[in-house]
Amino acid sequence: MFNGFVLTSIAVTLVLGFVLYCAIFKTQDLKFSFLNLFRHKRRSFSTIIAIILGGVSIFLYGGFIDYSFWILKEQTIRTNIGHVQIYNQSYFETSNKSQSIIDNYETLKDEILQDRELSQYISTISGQLEFTGVVSQYENETSSYFSALGVEPLPALKLGSFDKLVSGSDLSRIKSDEVTLGSGLARTLNAHYSDWLDLMVVNTSGGQGALSLKVRGIFESGIKDYDDVAMKIPLNTAQRIMGTSGVSKILILLKDDNDLPVFSAKLHQFIADKHLPLIVRDWKEMSLFYQQVEGLLSGIYFFIKVIVALIVIFMISNSMTMNIVERTREITTLRAIGLKPAHVTRLFLLEGIFIGIIGAIGSLVIGFAIAGVINIHGIAMPPSPGQSQGYTAFIKTNNVDLIWITLVLPVLTAALASILPSRRASKLNISDAFKFV
Repeated sequence: MFNGFVLTSIAVTLVLGFVLYCAIFKTQDLKFSFLNLFRHKRRSFSTIIAIILGGVSIFLYGGFIDYSFWILKEQTIRTNIGHVQIYNQSYFETSNKSQSIIDNYETLKDEILQDRELSQYISTISGQLEFTGVVSQYENETSSYFSALGVEPLPALKLGSFDKLVSGSDLSRIKSDEVTLGSGLARTLNAHYSDWLDLMVVNTSGGQGALSLKVRGIFESGIKDYDDVAMKIPLNTAQRIMGTSGVSKILILLKDDNDLPVFSAKLHQFIADKHLPLIVRDWKEMSLFYQQVEGLLSGIYFFIKVIVALIVIFMISNSMTMNIVERTREITTLRAIGLKPAHVTRLFLLEGIFIGIIGAIGSLVIGFAIAGVINIHGIAMPPSPGQSQGYTAFIKTNNVDLIWITLVLPVLTAALASILPSRRASKLNISDAFKFV
């Protein structure tokens, strides 16, 4: 992506440099090429409209893709993943997560928060304890497998902010005998607010642990498979039932998404300097679904840009070729009175660039207008694969890269499409061309 941006920037610089050179040293050529657009208004208008339609398509779809990436990223990060996670080195080597505990959680948390190089980036840091077991609701004679997260109630409000409460409330910071359930698990157990549940687990020592807890709330994350087994428990209660003072992982939510590379590098260095048996992962590494969706939508967007570029190239090439045919006598007259082939090439190349510039500006203006209308109500979207809730999509218009490509693509394709016709015009045979009627 970086190399593509550099090459695009170089190409744009060359085109703008060419126009600037003509504006300073070849003012008459610039004026003559611009006025020629109005000699054949219908053809110029149809070509510009085609460019604008393509540019608007790129802008709107690009804005839609950007919003889709953003909402999926936020949903991933704020569904108990965070920007960065810290694990015990053995975490990914065993299926029994109770055997890969970070024992010195409180000490490590304090050290991270006291480190100025790290703490300046951190919004929230929290430990989580993962465990599984069987939960029963004896009054209804129901039971089910569950996958629980022991969480700190206050940080969980940020780290789980995309979890939607269906009933009840979030975990209490005072009461430690209450839990929240995923909506699917609650339906399986036929459990409701204030019902009592009995949990049975195998703790970190291999023994059995049991506890009765009260339902405080029911939530939906939008991911059905997760909601069917999910349970949130206060961290200190989870540690008590599992017989440990440690956590399975430490989640860190940053103040700014853009700080992730810098923070991640500093956190790696922090762990290496202290020789801790820990590993660091970021949210994208832990979200295969996001990577797959990003790859799919990016591929579709690239394909659309290629199609639009080809349409623009053919439209402008056709328009310029027709211009050459209709203006053969004019071109040869100019050549006969001493105009050099390079001069003719420059005139037609400038015409193509002007068409591209007008089309680019029109694409951006109309794109912003249509996006503004769409964003008043948004676009109702069905649930994504594997999810149970739809969402309202919008068009993001504050992406600099999107604005850049909407402006650049029409100009570059117009310049490219003008090269061959302008060369053809400069090479017309003067004596033969004068016979043209």
